[in-house]
Amino acid sequence: MAKSSSLREYQNGIIARLEAAKATGAEVSQSYLGVQIGDRHVLVNLQDISETLPIVEIQQVPLVKPWFLGISNVRGVLYAINDLSRMLEGTPTEMTSSTRLLLMNDNVVSNVAFLVDKLVGLRKLDEMQQTTDVVQDELCLKSENYEDADKRLWFVLDSDKLVRSREFSAPYLV
Repeated sequence: MAKSSSLREYQNGIIARLEAAKATGAEVSQSYLGVQIGDRHVLVNLQDISETLPIVEIQQVPLVKPWFLGISNVRGVLYAINDLSRMLEGTPTEMTSSTRLLLMNDNVVSNVAFLVDKLVGLRKLDEMQQTTDVVQDELCLKSENYEDADKRLWFVLDSDKLVRSREFSAPYLV
């Protein structure tokens, strides 16, 4: 039980720091939430996220692409739930106690949430080294990527590119 308690404290700490960073507005463009999506470490701009939540009940919707999981009621508001791992890699996210929903900020897209494998923590680009590798033609990743002090490769989520993509805007089966 102590293990789950410390995990909960860690996650609450991340959420509190996320809120504090958003409230102060300090280095907003350089502040990111590190998440794991499948086998990838991905940086999500703090301005693109309104909230992170544990998994809630998801109601399936018929005749949609496999990455569109369905809809969920979050405090009386319906959100479209999308599995980024399945969208990017074709592999569904395993639902565990670490799996989280990222509720997107309304200035990016309204009532949309993305499923991620787990939260890794807050990251700043100025603490990382930009690599020379360039991401080619990904659905929702920026072309640049970064390496942290532990030599982990980090990709950067391009939320605007994703929500404007033809693939995302048409989740129904043809």
